[in-house]
Amino acid sequence: MDLLLKGRGADTSARPLWLLRLCGAAMGFAIYVLSDLLGAREVSGFSPFPLLTVSMFAGLFIAPSRFGSALWLMLGLLVTTVCLVSFTPVMRAPAEHFVRTDTSEQPVDAIVVLSGGINGEGLLGLAMLNRLTSGMAEARRRNVRTIALSIIEDASDHSHVTSEADQRALLAQLAPDLTPLFVRDVHSTHDEALQFAALGRAHGWQRVALVTSPLHSRRSCGTFERAGLPVVCMPARAREYSLLRLGGMFARLNVFRDVLYESIAALVYSTRRWI
Repeated sequence: MDLLLKGRGADTSARPLWLLRLCGAAMGFAIYVLSDLLGAREVSGFSPFPLLTVSMFAGLFIAPSRFGSALWLMLGLLVTTVCLVSFTPVMRAPAEHFVRTDTSEQPVDAIVVLSGGINGEGLLGLAMLNRLTSGMAEARRRNVRTIALSIIEDASDHSHVTSEADQRALLAQLAPDLTPLFVRDVHSTHDEALQFAALGRAHGWQRVALVTSPLHSRRSCGTFERAGLPVVCMPARAREYSLLRLGGMFARLNVFRDVLYESIAALVYSTRRWI
């Protein structure tokens, strides 16, 4: 109760200061864990250890002060949000806002597949694999032989592992009839839009089918169109979760994280006039 009553003028001086600080650090840790569960770390772009350290030290110093009750308030808000997101379908409608599906059957010159994450060995992550397999299927459905991919690099351990080897291997095994084209040195959707637009001008493309994750589709297609490359927007088949049957707490939390990320990214892109 000390942390709660301190902010209301109660005398908590009889309690050991170290106990208050220890409780504050524990609450800081809990705030970090819940925030990370909701995707705050991914949005911030910081590594986990510095954020955890800052959160715990903030709790440690705030707890004995008159603002100690703010820790309870923040923790309560995060717990309420996690429960609301995890156990109700409240995120379905906001998620659908970010999905763009074009039904146009206009001819396209190429299938463009956007990148995603890779592991330390250069193997494609689940989202990137979903995009690639969906792009292969779309190429066959439209009878298009050109598939354009972006190569990404994982330089976190200075080994400079790239996605190219795995992308080429998967294409050779699953779609040897397709002709791959690659762009390199991309770090964002905006980079990809500029690189693919330049590739399109070099090859005389009039329109492409753009394949990416469902919640990424509206922002990415708008970015490509802003860069001057007309697209038919084709969301990949997502295996992480289904927006049609949004069940299970982990699937709902994944949707919340994606919505949070896309909301902030869309705001940044709009401010910079990239979409």
